[in-house]
Amino acid sequence: MAVEFTAHNIRLDDGTFTKPEMAQSMEDYPWLVSARRLLDTVFPGDKSRFRLADLGCLEGGYAVEFARMGFQVLGLEVRDLNMAACRWVKERTRLPNLEFVQDDAWNVERYGPFDAVFCCGLLYHFDRPRRFLEILSGVTRRVLILQTHFSTERPNEALSGLEINEGLEGRWYTEFQDDGDFAGRDAKRWASWDNRRSFWIRREHLLQAIHDAGFDLVLEQFDSLAPGIAEAMTAGPYRQHERGTFIGIKTRETTR
Repeated sequence: MAVEFTAHNIRLDDGTFTKPEMAQSMEDYPWLVSARRLLDTVFPGDKSRFRLADLGCLEGGYAVEFARMGFQVLGLEVRDLNMAACRWVKERTRLPNLEFVQDDAWNVERYGPFDAVFCCGLLYHFDRPRRFLEILSGVTRRVLILQTHFSTERPNEALSGLEINEGLEGRWYTEFQDDGDFAGRDAKRWASWDNRRSFWIRREHLLQAIHDAGFDLVLEQFDSLAPGIAEAMTAGPYRQHERGTFIGIKTRETTR
């Protein structure tokens, strides 16, 4: 299977990159830098005894960088094309603490528990996001990093009107237009998998849902928007794309 990278510019052990045309390497991506800061704060020092899951890991870039930090990392990815990229990267990085598994993220319970879960670009592809958050809480001992789209009270032409789903307010997004579109979903590397539409939880309700799932410390992390945090939130990408980083922390480490 031909290997193609759509987003992750990963530095390989020989010094080459998976998307050399990109100006920025994976290790400098703002979301990665932001996650690294949080993980270093929650897990200072040696990280080799901690397990981290990267869910819907796409081409493996974040998983590689977390493994380079020292975590025992499992990257979970369902699509053949994305998994081919992950395996290609695995062969070209000397990281015995990195593993990739091809499976649906809904099956994460098979592989847990984890000290940390990184869920980037995935939650907004589900039609039952509250249920998925409950599953994540069940496999997360300490910290959840959730990078996701959300909805607001402002109308969005790409989304439905405000509706209630799983007791949460939000808006629906159509993932596939028709049966033919759905049949070709394996090639749509950034789309949902089994569901034809997804639910973008309203921001305030998302924070509540994270807390309700079992994380007693709930935060939103903004340093990835720096240095122009205020501009990004009022007129820039945060407001335009309605996408942010949400953190759930269990202040008492569990032993599940």
